[in-house]
Amino acid sequence: MKSLFANAASAAVICVAAITFAPAAAADAPSLATPHYGTWGFDVSGMDAKVKPGDDFFRFANGAYLDRTVIPADRTRFGNFDVLSMLSEARVRAILEAAAAKDENPATAGGKIGRFYKAFMDEAKVEALGTQPLDKDLAAVRAVKTHADLARLTGRTDGFTKELFIAYIDADEKDPDRYAVSMISSGLGLPDKDYYLKPSFAEKKAAYQAYVAQMLGLIGWPEAEARAADIVAFETKLAEASWDRAERRDRDKTYNPMSLDDLAAYAPGFDFKAYFAAHDLDGLKRVVVGDNTAFPKKAKLFADTPIEVLKAWEAFGVADRAAPYLPDRFVKAHFAFRGKTLSGQPELRPRWKRAVAAVDDQLGEAVGEVYVARYFPPEAKRQMLDLVGNIRTALGARIQRLDWMSQDTKVQALDKLSKISLKIGYPDKFRDYSALQVSADDLYGDVIRGEAFEY
Repeated sequence: MKSLFANAASAAVICVAAITFAPAAAADAPSLATPHYGTWGFDVSGMDAKVKPGDDFFRFANGAYLDRTVIPADRTRFGNFDVLSMLSEARVRAILEAAAAKDENPATAGGKIGRFYKAFMDEAKVEALGTQPLDKDLAAVRAVKTHADLARLTGRTDGFTKELFIAYIDADEKDPDRYAVSMISSGLGLPDKDYYLKPSFAEKKAAYQAYVAQMLGLIGWPEAEARAADIVAFETKLAEASWDRAERRDRDKTYNPMSLDDLAAYAPGFDFKAYFAAHDLDGLKRVVVGDNTAFPKKAKLFADTPIEVLKAWEAFGVADRAAPYLPDRFVKAHFAFRGKTLSGQPELRPRWKRAVAAVDDQLGEAVGEVYVARYFPPEAKRQMLDLVGNIRTALGARIQRLDWMSQDTKVQALDKLSKISLKIGYPDKFRDYSALQVSADDLYGDVIRGEAFEY
């Protein structure tokens, strides 16, 4: 339940074929009331019958809906899933404000979500602290002397670090009964390699360099303009070494298990052992490498780049990631580039919406436990489990009746069907957050501790 809004929206939409909503007129939060579910079938009120389907079928099918629907200024898209997400968002806000007002025991889930929300909403405190929360992370960057030092620093799980390589733990794609440590290359500050290499993105790339310089200036990093140019030049070389999207989605091509010693020999120039030691994985024996051919190229670029450039690159990464939890000048700079320039979002989301998203991201199951108790009780979950169970039974019967499938294939298909895990609404056992410390006056620290706890 890391992403509560998406789950809540999906759970609601799966029940219906068509939903009727009033068009959005503003970015205000919707009513907490359950939305009206329309009749089954296609929403003919969204059609534009004045258009001939042979001339413009999309307009014929959706023209009226497009004319009457206004995308809220704090969003980049809008549809029925977004309406349901906004409903969940408003409900979570009510839950968090009630939790903040109660001031429960900080050891309880309610106390933690209330304090996290309160810390985010205390804008005066954030402004008063200024860049002080950044001091420890930036001091660690300034203290770097060697490339090995920086490799170790990027492996930290208790700070806002920018990584050249990203390690994570998930089910082994070739053996899902066990977990595996996997690793992919990273390092880019723009969404994709094309932003650096294609002329059509030149304007965005220039805006990015200006943003890098702005962030470095806000944290007082020396020679901000020159270092910004160095950083973009470095990332452009990383982009040239990066795989494209199609390659990164190839499940076979991205499954390359090797020992840590083999990885170090395969991609010299980056101290992977220091990196994994910082990840508390210094005894690691096996890692599954994704975009493997990019590793030696990026490791060499890392080794060949002057340490002062890499330190500036890391300092920018810290400020960029931390910006949403810092004073308003950081928030606005971050939004102006990442929200408006890159995504086309006209307006910054109100602070309460950003606070709701942050608490959901860090304490999703703690919020979810309260949410489902109010809006998705056990009886509703049971009904959905019955519905999906009936679908599985019907699918099994259909497989058995197929005349084009051999008996051996049917046996395998039915075995696979029987092993599908049903995950409806929420888990049987919610996560225990008792070990996570949350403070009502330390937003920056709350986010860092939340990320470390999640890892």
